[in-house]
Amino acid sequence: SATIGPPKVKRVAVSSDSLLIIVTPPFGSEAGDFFEYHVSYWENATSATRKETKTSNTLFKIGNLKELTLYCFRIQVELVTHSDLHLLGLQSVPECYTTTISEATKAGYIILFFLLVFIFVSLVTAGLFFLWRHHKTLKYWSQPPLEIPSHFEEYLKDPSMAVTDMLDPYAEDDPQDSLSVLFCGEGSQACGSSLDGDGQAHLRSSSSESEVT
Repeated sequence: SATIGPPKVKRVAVSSDSLLIIVTPPFGSEAGDFFEYHVSYWENATSATRKETKTSNTLFKIGNLKELTLYCFRIQVELVTHSDLHLLGLQSVPECYTTTISEATKAGYIILFFLLVFIFVSLVTAGLFFLWRHHKTLKYWSQPPLEIPSHFEEYLKDPSMAVTDMLDPYAEDDPQDSLSVLFCGEGSQACGSSLDGDGQAHLRSSSSESEVT
């Protein structure tokens, strides 16, 4: 017996919850004969769970589908003759389509988007107002901590050591720069002779310098 080929899918209209399919029969039927179309469909390309429906119309709809979901289907034709003979044909090649998003869901996404934008702008505004209101406090806390100079820190640890360090430079001065004070008592010839000798030496030095000049 002859094999009946699969029907040809002419058009598929995709919506958010259905697929509207138009098919053409493999050949024209005789009077009293008609075709039935066995449609099997499943969610996603690898799903093992399949649903089936049957119709005798060349325009039919697969309904109750999920939004933004990939669905695949294939069709097998069955010829029913006037003598009530049922002949199954070959199955068509699977075709896959993704459902669209509904207007209600799209409106919900738009509202959610503007709500998130409003929340973001509100948080940014509140943050800027907080910074403006407390900028002095934030500036104070952001400054680095004050550090005590090392010599003051040493003084605080050991004040006696600091006083000794302050007096030491005077002890280390050049002896030639120091001033000697000589006390002479009354009637001390040694002191007088010493002063006279120094005075005469100073006078001789001064007179010799004037002569050179």
